[in-house]
Amino acid sequence: MGMDATEGYVLNTEEGRRLLALFDSLTTLSPWRLTGRPFPVVALESADPQADVGAYIDALEQAAFEARIPHISPGLEPAAEDADLRLLDKMSEPGAWRSLRREFGRLKFPRSDLVKSLEQAIARAEANDTSPADEWNTAAASFSPALRPGRAPVWWWSVVGVTATAMLGGFMQGLADKVTLPTLLIGAALLVVLLAFLVVLLRPRSWLAILTRVGFGSRYRWFATSSFFSVLGGEGFDGRLKRVLGRMTAKRGADEFRLQLKCFAFLEDVRAAHKRLSPNLRGFKRPGPPVVLLKGITKDNGGIELLSAMSDIRSRRSELHPLLVIASVDHVHRHELDDLAPPQHDIDVSIDDRYDDWEASLGIAQAPSQQVALPWVLRLPIPARRPGRNPPAPLPVRHRPRWTWAWSARSLIVALLVAAVGVPYLHHRLATRYCEVGFPFAANTDSRLLVDPEGSRECVGIATRGVRFERGVTSIGVDGNRMPPRETADLALSQGRFSLADLESRIDRENKTITRLRQPYVTVLYAGILTAAEGNDQSVVSGIRALAGAYLAQVGNNRTGQPGAVGNRLKIRLLPVNVGEDMNFSRQASDAILALARRDPTVVGVVGMERNTDASQAAITRLSDAGLAVLGTVNSSDRLPQLPHYYGLASTDHDEASLASYAAHQALGGRSSLHAMIVSRDPGETKDQYSAELAADVERQLRSARVSTVRYSGADDIGGQIRTACAAADGDPFDLIYFAGRAEDIYNLINNLGDGGCTKRPLTLLGGDEVARARFGSGQHDVILPPGIKVYFTSATYPSNLTAGGRDRFTPFFTLARNNLGVGAENQALLADGQMALTYDATSVLAQAAQQAFTALAVPAKSGSLLPGSRTITSGSVLLELRSRRWDNAATGAVDFTKDDHDLNGPGNRGLTLVRVTVDAGGTPRYEPVCGRMNGGGKVADLPLCPADEGRPTR
Repeated sequence: MGMDATEGYVLNTEEGRRLLALFDSLTTLSPWRLTGRPFPVVALESADPQADVGAYIDALEQAAFEARIPHISPGLEPAAEDADLRLLDKMSEPGAWRSLRREFGRLKFPRSDLVKSLEQAIARAEANDTSPADEWNTAAASFSPALRPGRAPVWWWSVVGVTATAMLGGFMQGLADKVTLPTLLIGAALLVVLLAFLVVLLRPRSWLAILTRVGFGSRYRWFATSSFFSVLGGEGFDGRLKRVLGRMTAKRGADEFRLQLKCFAFLEDVRAAHKRLSPNLRGFKRPGPPVVLLKGITKDNGGIELLSAMSDIRSRRSELHPLLVIASVDHVHRHELDDLAPPQHDIDVSIDDRYDDWEASLGIAQAPSQQVALPWVLRLPIPARRPGRNPPAPLPVRHRPRWTWAWSARSLIVALLVAAVGVPYLHHRLATRYCEVGFPFAANTDSRLLVDPEGSRECVGIATRGVRFERGVTSIGVDGNRMPPRETADLALSQGRFSLADLESRIDRENKTITRLRQPYVTVLYAGILTAAEGNDQSVVSGIRALAGAYLAQVGNNRTGQPGAVGNRLKIRLLPVNVGEDMNFSRQASDAILALARRDPTVVGVVGMERNTDASQAAITRLSDAGLAVLGTVNSSDRLPQLPHYYGLASTDHDEASLASYAAHQALGGRSSLHAMIVSRDPGETKDQYSAELAADVERQLRSARVSTVRYSGADDIGGQIRTACAAADGDPFDLIYFAGRAEDIYNLINNLGDGGCTKRPLTLLGGDEVARARFGSGQHDVILPPGIKVYFTSATYPSNLTAGGRDRFTPFFTLARNNLGVGAENQALLADGQMALTYDATSVLAQAAQQAFTALAVPAKSGSLLPGSRTITSGSVLLELRSRRWDNAATGAVDFTKDDHDLNGPGNRGLTLVRVTVDAGGTPRYEPVCGRMNGGGKVADLPLCPADEGRPTR
């Protein structure tokens, strides 16, 4: 290291070791240092003629190379014109710097390039006899590489690429996921704005003044804002440009000004290259300052003038530039330093002490009154010493801090690639798991996409934030046919033709109105079957009707000034919940409900849960145990009424079986059945308990000499089972059949009763609510009833009972249905299954209980103590009110929970009607109600009450 061929290692002398230690200390920076440190302009001068200070420069250059310290050692041109300016030009060439590892980043000199462009403009002006300002403007208009402010670092373009790629990936995925058109348009507009901004950056010279003020282009921002140029005067960018060019071409002082200007630009470039709080954190990535090594400086070769200019700029600007300059001065030119700094005659003072004295005096040496010409110059006399024979210990290799790789061009390029692949991939993964996914990863976790037993994907969960359960562009209508959604249509004119999407959009609109007006509210969830496997749209119709009833209850509670609406102060926020076809995803839906209830205390209850399956029973039990009120609508389970927080509005299977026993007695003329068949459907994969439970209740209550049971697995199995049973009973024919299956299986039941020979003698067919859903007649979708069969069925909500005595004119349910959905008494098909009316009643009574709890608080109407969605009304307070609720103006009669003791088989006061169906000679069916009661136990107009259940305790 620094070894002369004949003499040895100069850095292993006493002065050499101290100089190397100082060099090591000055070129080792702590990136976490709060402030910068001063770097001297070191002049190594020969203390006697035998001292070869140039050998020290050579040795330091070798040490810097081995330690990977960025350095430059430009050659000096003796007696050259403008040697100082040429020297600065060499120093501002990025490729001239040695040992600058790629990991430290390449040094750039944009301010120096700008000054060079001014010099080139002056040269062209002299050759063309034009103005330097005009020449510079002409070159700037083309944005040549030396002038272009858009020479952004790699990280900048990487960020732009990552953003554009992620947005484009999100938009493409959004198109695939049927993202709404407004979202796509907003995103496209943002992309257009971004592209327009990039185009503006590449516009000609006319934009330059604006760009400098907004901070784009470091060289122009420096030129427009630095106080170095402010003292020259000039208005605006053009005015300053002309003043600077004027000083550079003035007859007096032009060379001195150009040297100062070029030196200032070079030092500012170096300072900017080590700025820590820069977008690319380059100050943290470069472990030490760059080093300029000048060997044998004199006044003739421009070295002395360069040191003088650097010291002047540092004193004038009071800036700490991270640049170490070490120059050597031969003994014969030593006196040329006397004009820069006082001579050092005492050679016994060590290099360390000289540096400490210089650093300590720096604070006052820059004051004009101190008369220190160049306070930044540190003169170090080097006496003649015999070089050592052994090399000094090498300096540690400078390394970039490892953590900075996390913020670098390479990492951003990797991020670009990861984003280009990962953003669409993760978005797609989320889109296959959740029903609604925003850009880029904002997933609505209240609803999920799940695969049903038939392989179809269903959106299961809660419709928060406007989620649509259906994935296609059409929606299932209330009649089972698909239709396009009608967001703005008036459904009052639809004549009862509306879709699930129509209901969802209007419910969401009502919910947003509540939150926008900051009204106090409670949240009620309707849980039902709102999607089905592909091709099974008909199984969703009942759920749509039920959701329509819940929506009518919401409108009636929230609005004022409308017939049928009560306008309660406590509003209802209604959230649909989809449990999937056949209640297959009841567990997942209950998970979502409980998760919502835990984070949203306004949730007070759930209505719906119609099907009686193992999964739905478990879900209802979980919800009840969690302290939520569950109001069943058409669920006829005998066991659920035992739950402490469950209230069913439909008659239980036990009630239907009891009335069926009375119907059998009437149909057979008062005698008992000789041979009865009870047909039920196997629970199957859905674990449907309705059929098995009803069949067991009927078997216990039916009076018959002999009972045969037939179980079938589905519509394609019932025919074979019935024909087999009829053939086996040829000697002992059936006179009574109770059908406890599903409505969709009645077609095959009736047809195969005749084919099997069971209709050779008069036959009575009994059934419950499922038979009530079937339509007898001779139409394309009707069940054809043979003359020898009489049908009796029980109905919880027989349509003619709901409208008897003019109830369709004054009951709020019919008024709201007519004015909001176009459903009237003439739409018998919409009211036949009772889903709409029962769900309206359940939602309304839950809203009334919440309002009663709210009223009991006696909060003034303009009080600020209750926030919208107040936590004051809880599910517990609503439960306390429910057990004492009786509402006499319900759609189905009266809702009376005062008699609910939560016993097996329910309270026995729910609505139930026995209907007889016969066929005349022309094949036209005739429906005739035999007896019945309204909900709450009230009498139906002009219809006798059915006998009380003899097995139920008297109240």
